[in-house]
Amino acid sequence: MKHLSRLILILAVPALFALTVHIQSNQVHAASGDKANPDQSVIQAEGRDIQVIDGDTIIIDSKVFDIAGLDAPELGQQCLHNDSFHDCGMSAAMQLRKYFAMAPFAVNCWPGDQERAGKADKFPVVECGIGERDVAAAMITDGEALPIPGYSHRYDQLSAEAANAEIGLFGGSMTKPAEWRRGDRLNGESGQCLYINDGHGNYVGILDPRFAQFDTTDAKKVCSDEEAREMDLNYLAPTP
Repeated sequence: MKHLSRLILILAVPALFALTVHIQSNQVHAASGDKANPDQSVIQAEGRDIQVIDGDTIIIDSKVFDIAGLDAPELGQQCLHNDSFHDCGMSAAMQLRKYFAMAPFAVNCWPGDQERAGKADKFPVVECGIGERDVAAAMITDGEALPIPGYSHRYDQLSAEAANAEIGLFGGSMTKPAEWRRGDRLNGESGQCLYINDGHGNYVGILDPRFAQFDTTDAKKVCSDEEAREMDLNYLAPTP
């Protein structure tokens, strides 16, 4: 009888593990407030293999994606904290890179809601999770990004909590990323243009290892990812 009980226990463990993974996956899928769709194609990658362009744009397997539901400060954008300017756009990008680089599990991404994502249609949008952790929710909770209005009530609530606690972007003065892209700046801000137009219909960001080969004195600088897209430039994604 003891042997039978032990056998049942051994057989039950894998099933319990699979059920736990399934539940965790559904929890992350539901983070944006939408019901998980098991038919959606999932992109899986090791976190260290995901390249970060900025605080809400990534490259997986040579394809560029926007992370749905959040809007991070642009590379080159500065925010004011304790009467000093700091590069909040770079901070957001580095925080996103840290999430992926230190991911204890494989990263799963699935298609987001393109219509509600608040992004230009240049790149497809995805929602990404690391185990139970919703990447967009984590960025918003840490005050590194703002929620896209109307995408997720949960994201809106997390942002309100971060603002109440004066975390990250809410610990000082900032220009909302959308307004910054339209040309608004804080008084005294010396924002930088950290993308380069390669002159062949493509652009590259400063976090890209290939940036240095295009960074010349006569290189055409671009001030935001969105500006590059409005110029009908394509991100110079790595070749497979």
